[in-house]
Amino acid sequence: MAYSHLLRLAGEQRGYFTTRQAAERGLSRRALLHRAQIGELEHAAHGLWRFSMWPADPNDELYALQTLAPFGTFSHETALSLLGLGDLIPSEIHMTIPESSRLAPRPGLRLHRSRLGAERERMLRDGLWISTPIRALTDAARAGADPDQMQAAAKEAKGRGLLRSSDIERLRADPLFAGAL
Repeated sequence: MAYSHLLRLAGEQRGYFTTRQAAERGLSRRALLHRAQIGELEHAAHGLWRFSMWPADPNDELYALQTLAPFGTFSHETALSLLGLGDLIPSEIHMTIPESSRLAPRPGLRLHRSRLGAERERMLRDGLWISTPIRALTDAARAGADPDQMQAAAKEAKGRGLLRSSDIERLRADPLFAGAL
């Protein structure tokens, strides 16, 4: 029964689950290791597991991070890329987390800490928490992303109806975006 509960949870997390989540459902670390030895599970990272039968996805790295940090929000250039805005190809994953988070930085992951706002200006898309288009645009611009790319992404967001009128006014108040919208 505990295994089926874990399988259900992992299904919501694209096949991933944490050691803690397994323990909360009555599965010990020893049971996880046994299931890994017989090929049912893969040990993905410290404290992170994945059901072997789950199909691979191009965003597996993001789903793994989301499982480890469900309070985090993919932001900045990563959010713009996930939204299909602009031609940005982020060189690292950007994630905004609460200031109180203990998530540690690692190669390829750029953490941004936020006192407030990130958890209110996010949306769930394909199982990932990502910044809203307005938040992603303003965060990426503030972090120094290419101005031409930011203007193009803003135009595209407006054209696709991803920005509310209040968002457009907010962007127009920024000199970077003023002429683009």
